[in-house]
Amino acid sequence: MRKIIAIGECVLDILFDGDVPRASLPGGLILNVAANLGRIGREVSFVGEAARDRVGDMIIDSLKSSRVSVDHIDRYTEGVTPSSFIFRESDGMPQIVRYGRYNNDSFDVVWPRIDKDDILIFGGFYAIDPRVRPHLFEIVKHASERKAIILYVPGFAPEKEPRITRVMPAILENFEIADVVITRNRDLNTIFRTPDDAAAYKNHISFYAHDFINIDRDNARLRYYHDKEMVETGVEMGDNRFAWSVGAITGVIDAMIKNDITRFTLSGEGEAVMHTLTQLAQETGQPVAQLLSQLEGKHGMLNERISRETMMAVIDEASEMAAKASRTFDGLLPIKES
Repeated sequence: MRKIIAIGECVLDILFDGDVPRASLPGGLILNVAANLGRIGREVSFVGEAARDRVGDMIIDSLKSSRVSVDHIDRYTEGVTPSSFIFRESDGMPQIVRYGRYNNDSFDVVWPRIDKDDILIFGGFYAIDPRVRPHLFEIVKHASERKAIILYVPGFAPEKEPRITRVMPAILENFEIADVVITRNRDLNTIFRTPDDAAAYKNHISFYAHDFINIDRDNARLRYYHDKEMVETGVEMGDNRFAWSVGAITGVIDAMIKNDITRFTLSGEGEAVMHTLTQLAQETGQPVAQLLSQLEGKHGMLNERISRETMMAVIDEASEMAAKASRTFDGLLPIKES
């Protein structure tokens, strides 16, 4: 079974109505995607940090209840697991007040086993935070060398780094190593100063990653770009906008496994090799079939590429899971019985 490795932050969100706390639940986009993937039966490991305190225990227990492996979470002793107090403003936008303290030995995690065509997802401010990034990015590079599929979700709250130029080199390095980039409109606005996903792909992202999926909450749609192809679908949206994004990303990853999308499929290497063989056949006068026979039976792989039908299958499942998750209070999907 293909494995999923999610690298992200452990944080407890405390939601307020006015000045009265209403609920607390594990927060963070990557963590909640990992929880949902575990709940629908995927093999998931979460890589992150949590203090050996009560808040850390709550987050660990929540992940375990969602069938996510917590063997790769660093339980540090000198510090406090982060909490975010989330207040809703009159315009519906959240005001976030954050508390927490990490120890000095950052991200001292046990590396997970990563194999070919496993899927690693990372992102948020955690992926560009100078405190964490040197250790985190070593795991990402290792996954890439092992030929796992790398998904990068660059979104983070602008107030965490108001000067985007300071972190842009790290963001671009993350783009470069990623096989698939997944954004929301506000992420594009934060990074590229435009919510236009087509322009962001053409002018920026396509130079680094061929595959780009934008989760457009403003227009309730998903778009998938791959080279010169683009497909889109509308999405039903419930009241929980954060859960809508969590569900969409969960659906993307689940659909990639269901549709047997591999790193080779995404890379387009097969198509490139076939083009080279065709040119070589013309230059040498040898039949393409004869050249193919020298590839030890691997010629079937050379036609592999991601089709429009597969792209639509990915965003159709993402749409379905986004709608389901957005109708829940906590964004979590029902646990699939074995």
